[in-house]
Amino acid sequence: MIPKLSRAPIEAPWIVFRDSDNRCPVELKKELIGSDRGNGFELRLACSMTEAWILADANGFAEFFRVSRKKLPAAPDDLQHAKNELLRLCQHSRSTTIQKEMVRADGSTGPLYVNRVINFCRGHWDVARACERSPSLTRAVARLTTMRAKLVSTPSAS
Repeated sequence: MIPKLSRAPIEAPWIVFRDSDNRCPVELKKELIGSDRGNGFELRLACSMTEAWILADANGFAEFFRVSRKKLPAAPDDLQHAKNELLRLCQHSRSTTIQKEMVRADGSTGPLYVNRVINFCRGHWDVARACERSPSLTRAVARLTTMRAKLVSTPSAS
């Protein structure tokens, strides 16, 4: 599916966010889309997982998930497995509700993991704060800003 989307024109843009899963982003991008790419497609890879971008807003994360700000990683992009770190932090939340909804007893994702993460991202996550601690997110935002400028300046897009 990604190779087909990668040929999208600027008038019909597509943006795909994906975990790099600790693989080289350059090699992974080449594998997924090759060199044939339209102006309307952007593949952004989180280092190593999109959860790193979530953890990058340390203030928002600490407040929403009721964890100590001091326990959040200083460089979330450098984590080998950001999702595991997010789950570990939630296991130690001051809220038993967060603990039960986010993490199962065996450490795997809890029954409301996706709902809680979506709620956090929609209403509490601050991309500007997250960019301060995530170089990969900063690059993604810069690239999307460039893409938006192209879209706005394309005559047929008006």
